[in-house]
Amino acid sequence: MRYFIYIFAITLLLTSCSEGNVKDSKIMELFANDNIDTDYTTNIAGIKQKKREMLAVADNVGNFWFSDDVDFQMQDPHAYWLMNRMMQMVQLIQTADDGWAWMLAMNESVEKYNSRLGRKIGSVNAATNAIGELIDIYTAGNQPQMNTASYVIAMLAHYKTIYEYYNIIESIYYYGDDNDWDKQLRALCYREYKEWFDLNNAVNGIMTFYTEASSFHSALPMEMNGQFEFWSKKRLEELAIEGDMLYNSYDWTPFKSDAKSISAKKFDSLICYLKDINEKNVVEQKMQQWDEEKDYEFISESIEGMYDYDKIAEMVNLYETAISNWRKVRKQITRLLPKEKRKSYREITKQMHTRLYYDLDELKEIRY
Repeated sequence: MRYFIYIFAITLLLTSCSEGNVKDSKIMELFANDNIDTDYTTNIAGIKQKKREMLAVADNVGNFWFSDDVDFQMQDPHAYWLMNRMMQMVQLIQTADDGWAWMLAMNESVEKYNSRLGRKIGSVNAATNAIGELIDIYTAGNQPQMNTASYVIAMLAHYKTIYEYYNIIESIYYYGDDNDWDKQLRALCYREYKEWFDLNNAVNGIMTFYTEASSFHSALPMEMNGQFEFWSKKRLEELAIEGDMLYNSYDWTPFKSDAKSISAKKFDSLICYLKDINEKNVVEQKMQQWDEEKDYEFISESIEGMYDYDKIAEMVNLYETAISNWRKVRKQITRLLPKEKRKSYREITKQMHTRLYYDLDELKEIRY
């Protein structure tokens, strides 16, 4: 997930700062523990080790985010403590398994947050709302403050999304004749999470390397963070619909999407277009966008060294692999579901596939 982190490093570089809707019944669920079952991931040892590393960093690094603003910290010391831990640990994410470890480490931190407040019972929703209310102070500050606040808000959305994956996977149980059904479905859902993670990583990498990060445009990090927040929230909404199909055998509502179907062929054509991005494409796009007439050579010289076309191609290749794997695992999940739920699951898959297409299509134009 290094390119995901790179995007938010831009926030710090350019700003020089001192530092969803999902059904409430699910996001409000308590986590009694963070056991990682062998039936849905084989990398148990690696995830647990990464979780320990993240918690150690959170325990030992100290305050970093807004560390020079004592008044801000005192608005809600406990929410500030939790926010600081979240933002310290997220820097260690590189892979989907790391993202899972981060979520588990945050779950444990939320439990400690509740203990600090003297609560025996608490929820992720209450804890993240407290961080959101605290950071809202900076959403109307100066540009550097708003950029950093948008980073925190984006990470909150990301955490909630991974946590909802966790809720779904941990809630899949089956008491019928096929004792392996639940294990197979949990394993497939975790694989689907990993492909979604890689799609997010790739699309953020494309956005990063195809963005003209001009220093004078100080609102750019906020715009990019906002885009990532939007993507996370949309996936959270989709998971709320999928959850009923995956872990609720009786009380569920059939789903019909009104999204236009995007064929795999059309999607793959868009990917091929992005693969071919080069200096000529950028120059021609700029010639169309600039009001005054500029010749090709002038624009070519003005953007020299500004775009890393090899990195763009690398991210597009990662996206191509992830979307192909994502389609396959969604089909496998569909086949494993009860017959009466398969059509609804295909519908939510279609809706997500269409959304992913248009999210990627928006990246054809250079961001300034």
